[in-house]
Amino acid sequence: MAISGRRKFDDDKVVKYETAEKDFEVEVSRTLNKWCVTVYQMPDRQILVQDFFPERWKALARAQDFLRLLNQRKKKEEEGLAGNRDDDDF
Repeated sequence: MAISGRRKFDDDKVVKYETAEKDFEVEVSRTLNKWCVTVYQMPDRQILVQDFFPERWKALARAQDFLRLLNQRKKKEEEGLAGNRDDDDF
């Protein structure tokens, strides 16, 4: 199967991901001939991290990594609080 030199229609679309608590947003967009991954802290959309990639698939993978880490952070905080409560019983 021959591969066309044309881009797919959705290649330039901005992709946004939100954490489960909706306190962070991760966005993938086309910037300066590269793909930009930006992590925003909500609600004021303060930029925490920006990373640039030459290929879209790498940027999407990194965005999903950021999202997974942000969601795990919340779970670890809850586990830490639960562990501290057990120590207070003594």
